[in-house]
Amino acid sequence: MIQNTSAQDVILEKSEKRPLWFKLVAASIVVIIIGWLMYPSLSAWSSSDRSVDSSRLRMAQVERGDFVRDISLQGNIVAANSPKLYAPAIGTVTLLVNPGATVEQGQTVARVSSPSLTNRLQQELSTLESLQIALERQKIATKQAQIKSRQQIQLEKVVLDAAKREQRRAEKSVKIQALSQLDYEKAIDDLKRSQLKYDFAIEQAELEKENLAFELRTRESEFNQYQLLVENTQRLVSELDMKAPVSGIVGSWSVEQKSAVALNQALLTIVDLSAFEVEVDIPEAYADTLGIGMTVNVKYNGKEYDASVATISPEVNNNVVKGRVTFIAEPPPGIKQNQRVTSRVIIEEKNDVLYLPRGSFIQHHAGMKIFVVEENTAILTAIELGARSIDKIEVVGGLSQGQRVVISNTDFVGKAERLNLN
Repeated sequence: MIQNTSAQDVILEKSEKRPLWFKLVAASIVVIIIGWLMYPSLSAWSSSDRSVDSSRLRMAQVERGDFVRDISLQGNIVAANSPKLYAPAIGTVTLLVNPGATVEQGQTVARVSSPSLTNRLQQELSTLESLQIALERQKIATKQAQIKSRQQIQLEKVVLDAAKREQRRAEKSVKIQALSQLDYEKAIDDLKRSQLKYDFAIEQAELEKENLAFELRTRESEFNQYQLLVENTQRLVSELDMKAPVSGIVGSWSVEQKSAVALNQALLTIVDLSAFEVEVDIPEAYADTLGIGMTVNVKYNGKEYDASVATISPEVNNNVVKGRVTFIAEPPPGIKQNQRVTSRVIIEEKNDVLYLPRGSFIQHHAGMKIFVVEENTAILTAIELGARSIDKIEVVGGLSQGQRVVISNTDFVGKAERLNLN
């Protein structure tokens, strides 16, 4: 039977107590080592104006490469060619195609019933026929008058020839004293009278010819003039069957079916599907930068289509300038009028330049300063920025390739110029 545990006890010798100076020296060494290890962090912390959680900041690296200066514009799809049809006369309209229907060029899309116009055409055709008859009658009368003139000239010529023979006979008779002097002189007088009548007949025929030609031209002019009037009325009547000027779709009706319409009243619109453009809103600040012919990329259904600036309005409305962009190739399939799209206008291209991703850092220091990150510290540094695009900003000075910077908004740090990043 075990009485106690004394047999298991071990007697320890009492250790020698260390002096106080030894403990102080050891503690000092430990403090120095810890301070030396923590000096960089403590130094950065003491020199920083503010400590910021790095998760609140968006950082980027300065890169070198090609830089494309561009701007983004919002716009609507519009039809470059959407002719509107107007009533050619007063009457009742019958619309033959519904809005949204596809039509071909030359297809009849509406018909206007105008009894007054068709009746006027019949009256003008009747009058034109009367003028044509009068013209033909004048031609016949001209031929008859010309025949009479030639007949009169020939008759006078016969009388003149007879008078010449009598005058020659009288001369011979006087020489042989077979004719008195009085009869001889009478023969001479008869010859002169016949010569005058013949000359006057020729002159009268010439005047009659000119007069007949004038009357004939007058009749022809009246007929031609009235024929033009009839042709114009016939054109108006043919236009009562209104045809599509282009292939496309019917945009909208401007009047109700079977309604009475006035002259030149709008009836419907045809939209040319092959001639779509983009009407863009250009901010006033870029109005002088953009020019006709600049390259544009129109984004539609996730794809980009090449286009170019066609026109720029010379006026400013609500700080916006209107512009038109035309597609270089075929418009995107399935495109619709008034559909909203985004366009990117390429202003210029640069090679081998420094740039940063576009960020909101320019809001704090107006793009003149930026926080440059070095390990766990961000130092505010003066910079110079150049051209700006949709997603990039050109760096002209103050930064070098590979540097990390803060590109997010830093308004919350106030006037701090040195940040400690946690």
